[in-house]
Amino acid sequence: MHATLCDLITDLVQNAFEADATEIKLNVEETEKNLKVVIQDNGKGMSAETLEKAKDPFWSDGRKHRHRNVGLGLPFLFQTSEMTNGRVEIDSQEGLGTTVTFHFDPTHVDLPVFGNFTTAAITLMTYGFKGNLTIERSRNGMRYTLSRNELADALGDLNDLESLTLLKAFVESNEEELNHNDSDIL
Repeated sequence: MHATLCDLITDLVQNAFEADATEIKLNVEETEKNLKVVIQDNGKGMSAETLEKAKDPFWSDGRKHRHRNVGLGLPFLFQTSEMTNGRVEIDSQEGLGTTVTFHFDPTHVDLPVFGNFTTAAITLMTYGFKGNLTIERSRNGMRYTLSRNELADALGDLNDLESLTLLKAFVESNEEELNHNDSDIL
């Protein structure tokens, strides 16, 4: 199991990178009663048969990691969902892409901590991925959006130290706004 939900989200988005997607959308929406995450990509997609196999932690298609016989992202997602009375929906079509949607109760005692979204967002934005990743993050009605292509246009090489510093400050300030909004509600 992942230590944090951000680790799980990062793992699942990495699956989209590895499925040769050129457009990925990550939506993370939090309210007091629901955490909803949607990861949508236009990658290779999966047949119904492959999707069933991908739920097994001891199955791997052998294409992404030739020397590895396990794939844990989806199995950990289903395990977390089962432990916390969550809900997972996966829609995938070969050649068209995949959408993974999950809902968790953020107050459930067995739900892993959310984790550091700033670190997760920066990791995903700077991953060696040639397409566009759009992240939309919202909490209790407040929201912000990040687009990898727009950030690269504005900052240049996202792996450059100066760009990383600016990216981190930008994501942190948006996260602080979301957290500030929470303290206004309480």
